[in-house]
Formats: sequence, structure tokens, C-alpha cells
Amino acid sequence: MNRKTVTRLAFAAIVAPALAFGAPAAAMADSFFAAGMSEAGPHGASQAGVIAGATSGHGDHEDGKGGKGGSFYIKKWNEAGPHGASEGGVVSAAG
Repeated sequence: MNRKTVTRLAFAAIVAPALAFGAPAAAMADSFFAAGMSEAGPHGASQAGVIAGATSGHGDHEDGKGGKGGSFYIKKWNEAGPHGASEGGVVSAAG
């Protein structure tokens, strides 16, 4: 596989989860952030992404009293090189 193809695949691997998790989260969150990166070179390829959001809970219920606010944070990374591959992630939520 050439470098351009690897870069496109890595980018797609970041964008797809961000859209899957990000779109519903953005619809409910008062604040939202998403970022991703990917790179490929002669010694391997890597990708990483982060999604975070928070809501105050105001106006979430029909009675107008609001609800419980909360926050979430998701980070994921993958890498592969001549000596192997690894992946990892962190998920945190409160509220």
C-alpha cells in the first residue's frame, strides 16, 4: 500500500468513530469538542482522536426544571510499525 492510501485509511478510521459518537453527543451537549490526527511514514502509521462534551442539564425535562448535568471524555489511539502494533483508549463520564 502506498503512503497516500495508508493516510486515507487512517483518516477514515478516525473520522468514522468521531461521527458515530460525536453527532449524538453534539445534539445533547451544551459544549462539544472533537479532534483527530493521522500520519504515515516509512517506519509505520498512527492515529489518535479525542471527543469531549458537557451539559448543564438546564431545560432537559418537560417540566422546565432541568435535569442532571454531566460530562464525557473519550480518547483513542492506534499505531503500527516494523516491530508491532498497539492500541489504547480512555473513556470517562460523570453526571
